[in-house]
Amino acid sequence: MHVVTVPNKNDRMCTAVVQNFENWHVQKWMRQGATGGGLVPTEPLRVVNRGMNNKGGRAFKVPSEDNIRKHWKTLETFFSNFDVVVAKLKPIAEKVAIKNTVIVMTCNMGQSELLMNFVCNAKAKGLDVSNVLVFPTDQETKDLAEGLGLATFHDEMNFGALPKGEAKHYGDRAFVAMMFAKVVCVQMINFLGYDLLFQDVDVVWYKNPLEYFHDPTNEFHGFDMYFQDDGAHTIRYAPYSANSGFYYIRNNPETKYFLTSLLYAGDLILTSNSHQQALIQVMTEHASQFGMKVKVLSRDMDEFPGGWHYNRHKKDFMKSVAKGEIVPYIFHMSWTTNKVNKVKYFKQMGEWYTGDQCVQHTQDEILGDGVHESGELINSCCLAKPNIVCFYRDKPSKIPCTDSPPIDNGKPSFW
Repeated sequence: MHVVTVPNKNDRMCTAVVQNFENWHVQKWMRQGATGGGLVPTEPLRVVNRGMNNKGGRAFKVPSEDNIRKHWKTLETFFSNFDVVVAKLKPIAEKVAIKNTVIVMTCNMGQSELLMNFVCNAKAKGLDVSNVLVFPTDQETKDLAEGLGLATFHDEMNFGALPKGEAKHYGDRAFVAMMFAKVVCVQMINFLGYDLLFQDVDVVWYKNPLEYFHDPTNEFHGFDMYFQDDGAHTIRYAPYSANSGFYYIRNNPETKYFLTSLLYAGDLILTSNSHQQALIQVMTEHASQFGMKVKVLSRDMDEFPGGWHYNRHKKDFMKSVAKGEIVPYIFHMSWTTNKVNKVKYFKQMGEWYTGDQCVQHTQDEILGDGVHESGELINSCCLAKPNIVCFYRDKPSKIPCTDSPPIDNGKPSFW
């Protein structure tokens, strides 16, 4: 049986089944002029980019020669040092793995308070983070992560040129540069033979998510890869809408080749300014050609909510989370413009467990100069109870914030 999925829209679009040599790709045809452009009803049908809209805009662009050459240089460094780097990584991964699974995170100094809050939040809830392995991209973040009791691997050969500052907004230069770190860290852990859970630092846990992925009675247990639903069901992310900030991958030949192929496709990330878009493009082909089994955990499930629920669509659901009536596994503060707002939203939701005195400070600035022990920052920086602060009345909150201003003009109060 061949299955073709089409959007549930009112667009005037036909789907044709034509007898020919077997083809596993669905082509998009549009009435368009010979030199390109938008929809012209009087022109004949022509094959177009699958991401082309009626005005001629393209969601998918080929990398420029400049981006191709930039990526070649990056790959040259990676391959030249691969065996040395992996040999150093191997004993660290062996030490932290539980049930052959490593939880992978990467972070720079600009995002360090989000990493700190993840740990402090988990500690306050009694959740085990001992199999988290952080790939810091600078020495300051390495020190902070170890001060929080986490295992680290600082890959100076590949990450030495990455920025220390946080991304000011989605898709800026710092954001795109950090995407390479997201590709490399999971590729190496997977190549060493481990299952892995990757998560961005803007995630907090309510329960350990590995309980879900390791449960053999789970109705979705037989998949190779699991992704949080991004929520943005646009052509850029079709057909999966997989969020690349929270996913679980089982180790097998299919996932190993997929992550290696994604490494090769770094020029797509440079071109699209999106790790997520490039990942879905490569994953779609691997799922079709090699039978790699991918499960996107629907945004309508209670277990893995994120910024789509917070910022756009799920007011009743977010109220149930705030009241404790629904306890998901995690919350991912995606769909949020920048780190400043992520911190505000976590505080407003009662999920901020980091003392202000530790935010954007190095370990030595917090504890003083000297030699420090692993985990020493916990007592200095982690709060036993959340720091709940109201900022915006129109955003989900743990307590009513009706006296605060709205962030979006015209939006009513959440409570």
